[in-house]
Amino acid sequence: MLNYNLRSKRKNYMRRAISSPKEFFLAKDIKPKKGLGQSFIHDKNVLERISEIAELSKEDEVLEIGAGLGALTLFLGKRSRRVIAIEKDNRLIEKLRQNVSHLENVEIISGDALQIDFRELYRGNKIKVVSNLPYSISSPILFKLLEERDIFSLLVLMLQSEVGERINALPGSKRYGSTSVLIQTYMDVSVELRVPPEAFWPKPKVWSVVVKLIPLPMPRIYIPEEKLFKKIVKAAFSSRRKMLGNSLCVLFPKEKIKEILEKSGIDGKRRAETLSIEEFGKLAVSVL
Repeated sequence: MLNYNLRSKRKNYMRRAISSPKEFFLAKDIKPKKGLGQSFIHDKNVLERISEIAELSKEDEVLEIGAGLGALTLFLGKRSRRVIAIEKDNRLIEKLRQNVSHLENVEIISGDALQIDFRELYRGNKIKVVSNLPYSISSPILFKLLEERDIFSLLVLMLQSEVGERINALPGSKRYGSTSVLIQTYMDVSVELRVPPEAFWPKPKVWSVVVKLIPLPMPRIYIPEEKLFKKIVKAAFSSRRKMLGNSLCVLFPKEKIKEILEKSGIDGKRRAETLSIEEFGKLAVSVL
């Protein structure tokens, strides 16, 4: 795992910069949109590490969500066979196209990634997702990628540190929640890299992490019905202070909850954050 020395001087970051998003915005007399969670990565060392973590080859097809001005897109285009880069901000599209115009294997899609059916991009070769995800959509995009995981071989995502910790959290920890359970049920998770605010412009207030997710061929546990499992997990964490027996009342009548808990062998006085993934699986099985 690569860690940065907090004492590194700003000029060292600028020497490694491959583009200047700040200059672009100043020239256009516009500002990054807070609502889109825009922070543009400019540190070449981080971009190199991201491409290494993704283990890119000339056989790979890559999806990038939130391409911005193309700093990461250029790295992906030079190392893979096909890149589909999605960018929602229309103000950036023209410059993005210019920056990658010499790469014939890069396709630019102007649109909202949350509204795009990723399966329409699939051509038979499983896709790698490599993205500096906009902070504002990181959670919904994660769940969208989870839903469509069958077309992906690997996900390498830059996320706000808190979100990365949540994905990787273990039972009993403060960050452990529905996101932890659902992602870990269907994917192997590892935090590969910590990235400081200085690697971005505008500089965010928090550190970021690069997370590597590998979709499993089968769920980690037996799940009789995926939608039911998701509902149970989300209901259990709907109120962290409530005991499990009370949290599940949003889904089932009290008599049914009693039956489920007895069949699963789980104490209804426990709270959701103490349950393992395997125990959530037992709850789902006990419903049927």
